[in-house]
Amino acid sequence: MSKPLAKTARLAPKWRALAEARCADQGERLTPARLSVYAELLACDRPLSAYELMALLEQRQQRKIAPLTVYRHLKFLMRIGVVHRLQSAQSYVPCDHPDHPHDSQFLLCSSCGHVDEVESRGIETMLSQIADERGFRPDHTVVEIKGVCGTCADSDPD
Repeated sequence: MSKPLAKTARLAPKWRALAEARCADQGERLTPARLSVYAELLACDRPLSAYELMALLEQRQQRKIAPLTVYRHLKFLMRIGVVHRLQSAQSYVPCDHPDHPHDSQFLLCSSCGHVDEVESRGIETMLSQIADERGFRPDHTVVEIKGVCGTCADSDPD
């Protein structure tokens, strides 16, 4: 399930400052509602769907929240570069590298659900070269690799 927010409190100032800086760079504001969505994602140890996130927010805030509101906040957080959407899982994770814009590559464990965000200039360069050779201009590049993480592989007796 999700970790209590208190567990990530020591990270909060760092992550909040990064999110606020990204907002300031783009002339945006990190409102309390946007911050609460971001904080829930940071507090969870796995990707969350928008509806799972909505349920956590409703439970914490003791009020109903419209799905459109959650999607709007997620879209904003993705636009400023502090949250990523996992296309294949239709879920969201906080960016591990919010201090700079980048294309993302993810390793997704199909056993435990763990996600590792990796950043490889080599992969970015290779994909850019392939697109250039074909006259293709990508808007956004996300690479998701599904498999089994080291922990699950080590615990499998086969």
